[in-house]
Amino acid sequence: MKNDGATGSAKKKSRKPVGNLPPGVCIYNVENGTGGKFWRVRLNKKFTGGKVVIKNFPNLDEARDWIFGDAAKTGNGEVAQLQVVQHGQTELKKQFGAAAFGITPAQVTEAQDAFRRLDAVDRTLTEAVDYYFRHALPVGGTRTFSEVETEFIQHRRSFKDCKPRTIVQYESYFKVIKEELGDVKINDLKRSDIEDWLSETEWSPRTRKNYLVTLTTIFNYAVKRDYCAENPAAIIERPIMDDKAPGILTPGQTKILLDKTLACRREMLAPIAIGLFAGLRRSELCSLDWSEIDLESKTIVVEGTKAKTRKRRVVTITDNLLAWLKPLVLNEGRVAPNVDAFGEKLKHLASDAEISPWPHNALRHSFGSYFYAESKNENLTAAEMGNTPQMIFKHYRALVRPVQVALYWKILPPADYTKRLQTTKPEESK
Repeated sequence: MKNDGATGSAKKKSRKPVGNLPPGVCIYNVENGTGGKFWRVRLNKKFTGGKVVIKNFPNLDEARDWIFGDAAKTGNGEVAQLQVVQHGQTELKKQFGAAAFGITPAQVTEAQDAFRRLDAVDRTLTEAVDYYFRHALPVGGTRTFSEVETEFIQHRRSFKDCKPRTIVQYESYFKVIKEELGDVKINDLKRSDIEDWLSETEWSPRTRKNYLVTLTTIFNYAVKRDYCAENPAAIIERPIMDDKAPGILTPGQTKILLDKTLACRREMLAPIAIGLFAGLRRSELCSLDWSEIDLESKTIVVEGTKAKTRKRRVVTITDNLLAWLKPLVLNEGRVAPNVDAFGEKLKHLASDAEISPWPHNALRHSFGSYFYAESKNENLTAAEMGNTPQMIFKHYRALVRPVQVALYWKILPPADYTKRLQTTKPEESK
């Protein structure tokens, strides 16, 4: 235990303080009247930029950890932090000579933060850098999906035992895949991108499985040629062969879902409302930041780095979505939990709302169906959802009656919405 006060009636400092510390910092070994020992740290004004700070520790390691960690926040934090950084530079120069002169204070601070984060997961800086280069800058160079597909087809044609029918089948699958993923670098494609793309289709489980098999084959080809470090398609669970019809939420189910969310899982209100009334993909929702939502201009910016197709788009905030978001908006921070937590919480909410079975990709598919039914414009719907018009025409033409469309876009928060948000949040349901 750390001791901030005196320990024993009589104390005796060691003759010499411990060295190799930032200017204005001393560590003494102190012996109390009962024969015990502890370590005393003294932060002088030169270090803190303000008052003198004294703190006791049971051992030298804890004392040093505090000096180079939380102690830098005492007094005038900027002065203390500068002393720590300058001391770190001095030690580097002693150890590595002229090579250390190229390291700036900002780089030292960044390195300290990087090492702390890597220590938490028991990894080294070299491992982190190697991982970055392997995934972001593959040895074989970067290729878009379309470029790899062209090379793959040429490679398969060179096989004498590859039948023409097989080539035609590959080309047929790739033609559809390239509508969404053709311009994306293959090393940038993630498991969530492929899952999002498949979730938007109304294909049978067998068709989805065939596309997954095809994607797995081309990723294996790319991995062997060092165009990417891993095969994300290979780890996606294959669909069960039971064919289920796609579905959307009715206006009544949508209202119940939002009511249940307000009652017991308010941290899900914003992402669910955005999913229902703006149609963002789950992966886009879970990486969305409040700084990317502008209520004044009524827009949500989906940055290219977060979009499945890596293309930036601006989504319109509808009037009813604006009403749901206004009391919730923050300047910055994550809008939704991570993907796994989001899925788990949504499953519980669907159960609470007694929506069973839960329609596949219900939030986004509901938005697409109601928006397309209202606008009757596949190009506008495609722009909002980040799809092609062909995809919208194929998959978002659910038979929605005009009366249902009108009800859906009039789903607003209850009259006491703001007041309920200000009350103590009820305990979440299990």
